[in-house]
Amino acid sequence: MAVVRRCSHHRICKQWDRIVSCGSLKAPLCDVMHFTSSTWPPHLHPQPTTQTVRPLEVSKETKALVEEPAVAVNLCETAANAATTDPASSMFSVPSPTSAYVTHTESQGRMSITIRSGDRRQMLKFPTQPVEPVKRIIFLRNGRSLANVNVCTHVTTPDWRIPIVPEGEEESYDAGRRLAQLIGDEPVYYYLSPYVRCRQSFKHVLRGYDAYRSEHKMEGESIVGVREDVRLRDGDIGRYKSKEELLHHLAEREKYGKFYYRFPHGESGADVCDRVTSFLDAFQRERMDFPMDTNVVILTHGQTIRMFVKRWFNLTVDTYHSMVSPPTGSISTLTRMHHRSSFRLDDACIESMRLPPSLNKYNGYKYRNKQVLGSMSTGAPFM
Repeated sequence: MAVVRRCSHHRICKQWDRIVSCGSLKAPLCDVMHFTSSTWPPHLHPQPTTQTVRPLEVSKETKALVEEPAVAVNLCETAANAATTDPASSMFSVPSPTSAYVTHTESQGRMSITIRSGDRRQMLKFPTQPVEPVKRIIFLRNGRSLANVNVCTHVTTPDWRIPIVPEGEEESYDAGRRLAQLIGDEPVYYYLSPYVRCRQSFKHVLRGYDAYRSEHKMEGESIVGVREDVRLRDGDIGRYKSKEELLHHLAEREKYGKFYYRFPHGESGADVCDRVTSFLDAFQRERMDFPMDTNVVILTHGQTIRMFVKRWFNLTVDTYHSMVSPPTGSISTLTRMHHRSSFRLDDACIESMRLPPSLNKYNGYKYRNKQVLGSMSTGAPFM
């Protein structure tokens, strides 16, 4: 249901030197907001506590009109035209010089504002941001794999087919229990890499997650979604016919730089950064569809997690080169702060990944704006 609200100048507003007196709109009023629009662009302010606003008597025909979302804006036009031709007989009195009408849809707390000044009408899109629904972004590294035990596994097995070892199964099970303890009954959404070691880890994460919930008699279904995303795959180190060839290129990467070195028939760190950026751009659009206080778990690989942190906090390439991957089966958490779009990385992750201690003093927004360790050109795309 859409309702039309009247928002116009208030003489008691202290934000302007010259404020004209209020007009009145004889239509249903609901939670009237204080809107000042004597100059462009207009500004929103909280409704003054000294102002008392009461609904006015209206006809059944007017109520029927207002209850139709499709005619909300047309209702404003009808009011303006009627007042122009015959102000005395119109059921509306249009304030001058500028009027603002709010069409408010109750879902997600979003609103649309129409500004009228004479024959001009201009829309303000989302003048107030909805509350951030994501409570935590949790990076979970896959359990210990065969390649972590013997790097030469890459010679005999395609990277995406490398499985986890029994130790990795236990790490993933324990990670699932820690997740359940951290999340509780809050909703959780999983993103995971399509590689075999991540899919196997996810199976054991769910086993530990369900076991903890059963032991503590947690009822209901808290998992709201699971999705594989190929952009979360590990960095491609190419294909090799011998152990010596593989070790040679790994040594070359250390000399050249992990971020820029491109493996033959593989990827560079910069390629992984581009994939992570693409994922974050999509996540920015999708996150508003999550239930309130959703915990987003991203089950992926060590290099991908490092690139997420670099991208989020706008770290320099030199800082990325000094970082190390978090341990297998570990949990790294970005937690929403009091500001609705600001997140902070947990202390354990900062220590385990050898990140600058100063990173702990800034949330994502402030850290990026301070440009302590990076430039705005590669800053996080949101939050």
